[in-house]
Amino acid sequence: MVIRLRRYYGDAEVTKSVMEVWMQDEEEPRMVCEAREAAFRDYGESFAGASRFCLPRGRWRMKPGGSPYGPMGLRVVRCPGHRQVFVGHRWSRQWMEGEVLIGVGVLAREWNTEEWGDDAVARKAWEDRKRRIERGDEVFARLTEMVYEAYGRGEEFWMEVENEMIVVATL
Repeated sequence: MVIRLRRYYGDAEVTKSVMEVWMQDEEEPRMVCEAREAAFRDYGESFAGASRFCLPRGRWRMKPGGSPYGPMGLRVVRCPGHRQVFVGHRWSRQWMEGEVLIGVGVLAREWNTEEWGDDAVARKAWEDRKRRIERGDEVFARLTEMVYEAYGRGEEFWMEVENEMIVVATL
């Protein structure tokens, strides 16, 4: 199983990604959802305070089990600046240090062309900034089913993090 985080937005508080879950030997992702991490920083090497930021770009081994989310919850065991980064969900949080929170992306309100105009670039930037995650428990339950399936087939677990498409907001 490979989980790919394709980051699209980051600022001093949150990093937003599209998360794809790929099962071994399949040609399409089995699941696509939204993911959230702590503050964005583009790095590949460890530095003091790295654990307060999102995961570094790269490919990192994951392991099932030993998670506060259940007996087969996934975690990135070790990567530069981080140990035990869990994949999970929270009812009341959009992001949390040391966790990759997952859910369905939703907008709190619609783009108003009368108020903000008809600029497609500005609209996308606004949507990226305002998109929230909800229904994390449902998405996590689907992921858990896939983890059991992959574990039963003896698959390895990997997290791949990409920063190629990210827009970094400066406030």
